[in-house]
Amino acid sequence: METKKCLYCKEEITGKREDAKFCSNTCKAKHWEETKQTAKVSPPVVKEERNVTSQLRAVLNGNGNENANYTAKTKMLPQIIFKTEEVAIANPELVALSKENRRLTDVRMQLDSEIEKLKSDIEQINERNGNGWLVGLTGTGAFVGNKTAENKTEGTLMGVMIGMAAGNVMKALTTNIREEDKKQQYEQIEKEILNRMALIQQTDNALRAIEGKLKTTPFFGKEKKLVLVKMQKEPNTIPVYPANISNTGEPLKPFTGLQTDVSDVNLTDTGSDSIINSQKLKFMKFTTLPFQGKWNIFFGNPSFNFYCVLSGMPGEGKSTFAIQFAKYLADNIGRVIYISSEEGFSKTFNDKVLNNNAESQYFDVADLKTFDDIIRKVAPEKYNFIFIDSLDNMKIDVDKMKKIRKQYQNSAIITISQSTKDGQMRGSQELVHDCDIAVKVENGIATTKKNRFKERGMTYEVFGNKNTDAFKMNLNSQLF
Repeated sequence: METKKCLYCKEEITGKREDAKFCSNTCKAKHWEETKQTAKVSPPVVKEERNVTSQLRAVLNGNGNENANYTAKTKMLPQIIFKTEEVAIANPELVALSKENRRLTDVRMQLDSEIEKLKSDIEQINERNGNGWLVGLTGTGAFVGNKTAENKTEGTLMGVMIGMAAGNVMKALTTNIREEDKKQQYEQIEKEILNRMALIQQTDNALRAIEGKLKTTPFFGKEKKLVLVKMQKEPNTIPVYPANISNTGEPLKPFTGLQTDVSDVNLTDTGSDSIINSQKLKFMKFTTLPFQGKWNIFFGNPSFNFYCVLSGMPGEGKSTFAIQFAKYLADNIGRVIYISSEEGFSKTFNDKVLNNNAESQYFDVADLKTFDDIIRKVAPEKYNFIFIDSLDNMKIDVDKMKKIRKQYQNSAIITISQSTKDGQMRGSQELVHDCDIAVKVENGIATTKKNRFKERGMTYEVFGNKNTDAFKMNLNSQLF
């Protein structure tokens, strides 16, 4: 079937009856309005196709005649000038030192574990003796005696004597062999223990050297970036349009507040430190956290001081999720403190840490009960990540949360809150509006309900992501 086009805008007509001449009532009204005006003017004006780009340019210049021909005129186009400037970033040297420190600490723990295992092997060797020969041969002698004697009692006594005699002979014969075997085993184990002790000494020396560097290495480093300085003008040729004439024949008045020409816009001089031009914003750099693996899939790469809200019903897995997240941050990114106001230093909290293998020298735990305890005892600039479990128990509202974020403005804050029966987070919903990331944990599944750094709706299986892989190391591999 032949397609029909609108008499006014020339677009294809869809969804209308077969005899329709216009795609919308708007086009119909404009067509009849122009028909009336054309009747008053002689000769008639032929309508041209509209150009969206030229129309936009005309509005910016206070013009707008899309039908008029334009002439070229020499104008001054802006030339962007930049300068190099140093900005603060996460110190790469500190990141490398922290990673090596964690690796050597793991090596040290593994060596200690293997030495304890070798000591246990020595104890097992000491427990071995030759009594098995004596008991075995005694029973054998009794069996033989019973078979050869007419009186079973006499046969048994005779067999026992034969078995004991044979056992003593065998014990004497094997004592030297057994002691020599023990000696060889002792010497081998002693050699392995000495090797590991030497490795421990090397590891301790390396750890002391790194810890000394960590104390003197600043948290932030510097990086060079381009900064927009000013705009210079150079001659060029751009189209300049005459004044726009409306359909009524009257000049079109320009909108107030618009630039008369885009080339006159100064992209750097806004008159305020709080206002910058978008072209300058494009060259700004922001510090983000290099999340990897499943945490990158779930969170993306948030800013270094992001604010995350976790919520869920009791027993759904929100504290376990928080501990797993804290473990990842401590092992790979920076120093963590987990404030456990609900459980404190209890067995239940200890079990959660152990069950998730969350022990780390960069993972601190605090038994604090109030907002004032946090402000008084947690020093600013000491921790990169602060977990608060929970806001409900510590009675931290929106205002107190704003004070915490201001106090620790260079730290990421992760808070845990209870959910009501209808699934809403307890307390003011303003906490969710203010946060960067909102996560809800339900039936062991964590889901992002809000995320300014990635699309929401990402999921994470809390009880299926425990780190249960044992640490494996080959002592013959290179440690340093």
